[in-house]
Amino acid sequence: MTTQNAALREQLTPTNREYWDQLASLLAQQPKRTSDAQLHDLLTGLLVAQSRQEEASQFFGGTPAEAVRTLTATLWPRPWWLTSDLWFPFILFTIGIILPTAILPAVPLQASLMAVQYGLLVIALGLGIWLAPKFSPRGRLISWGIIIVVLLAALSVAARWVPAAGLFYLTRKGGSLFLLAFAVALTGLIVGVQRRQPASWLPALTADVWITTLLALMARIAPTSSLMVTATGNLIIALGTILGDLSILIIGWHIWQARQATDED
Repeated sequence: MTTQNAALREQLTPTNREYWDQLASLLAQQPKRTSDAQLHDLLTGLLVAQSRQEEASQFFGGTPAEAVRTLTATLWPRPWWLTSDLWFPFILFTIGIILPTAILPAVPLQASLMAVQYGLLVIALGLGIWLAPKFSPRGRLISWGIIIVVLLAALSVAARWVPAAGLFYLTRKGGSLFLLAFAVALTGLIVGVQRRQPASWLPALTADVWITTLLALMARIAPTSSLMVTATGNLIIALGTILGDLSILIIGWHIWQARQATDED
């Protein structure tokens, strides 16, 4: 293949050959190696363009440096699942499963249980990602539904059987500062991702993040802290949880509609 590529290179015009040499040199400097087969395909395409009186800069869409940025995404595409949406299940899991257990400052978080919970989430995501390409859209929906049900069952078992270890509390002062910083950091992440990817799923979580944070702050700051340990406080927490879940569904529905409209276009 190397010999064939050298022969193809000799068929280039001097200008295109100079461009190609610069491009090949830049590609060789990339972390991932460009195979001879990939170079062969690029050379073949360039020769076809040359036969149409097209310069290499036109064919590759710019200077060699600009072409490399485009080609790296083409030659070594990211896995389909490695997008900003991968944050969604982890953030949802954190604000939907982990943080609600620590809304009241007297209830500790368990490091051992959290490690098991996140481990189960990673296993579930890995299984879902592996199965997704094997099914039709309807099959993917069913498979993800089954995985979620099994995950919830496994989390329930883990909550009962994992020994309590590594207990730590989100205290009134330190915990409040941590929760505020956490909510601000998540909001910053969501806003940053949305600017790059307007149809991202992450904005669906924004309201729930702040509702959960507000409930936790109410349980730590006077005068509402005493209220939150009563039956009325339990009702407020329950209503807040329902409101947070509804916000995810409503905002998520609008995002889904926007994505469908984009796909149709």
